[in-house]
Amino acid sequence: MDTKIIPFLKKYGIFLIVLFLVFPYVYKYIKGAINIVKDTNLEAKQTENANQNAKADPVITKEKVKEIKKAYPNVSSKRIDEIEASAKKIAYAFGTNVDDNHVLLGGKIDLYNVRAWTEDEQGAIKELKKFTGTFPILEEMYYKTATKSKNLKNDLIKYLSPTDLQKLSKFYKSQGYSWL
Repeated sequence: MDTKIIPFLKKYGIFLIVLFLVFPYVYKYIKGAINIVKDTNLEAKQTENANQNAKADPVITKEKVKEIKKAYPNVSSKRIDEIEASAKKIAYAFGTNVDDNHVLLGGKIDLYNVRAWTEDEQGAIKELKKFTGTFPILEEMYYKTATKSKNLKNDLIKYLSPTDLQKLSKFYKSQGYSWL
């Protein structure tokens, strides 16, 4: 056995050492580069969605709704239309809808989003309670059609009071869902 291992290590030892020492760093570098590309693609898609929603073009909105319908074939067309209407109502209640959402510096500063100063929390909660089982669809509809790429969960945390958010969370848990 010694006669086989020692010649093998003499012949391939340097290669094995380099493999075990360098490979983790190369793997980490490649993985980091892939993540950077994914993040860049995600940011580009988000910017494109925000720019499309800023136009408030009904043709683009219909195309996005068709894509969402294709993604959820088990949900009826009527239910998707109800979800779309509720997503727009929630966006209007929070003041995050496209018409009221005028921002500077890539969405960091709201210009004259007066509607967001006085949110209709109860109206938004009423709409949210309608869609316990289809909250992910509502969230996607809110993001893709009703706002300039705003996340519904983040807006709930931002615009609802802690007590209202806690009540809504308890309601969803009582229905068997934990989206919030």
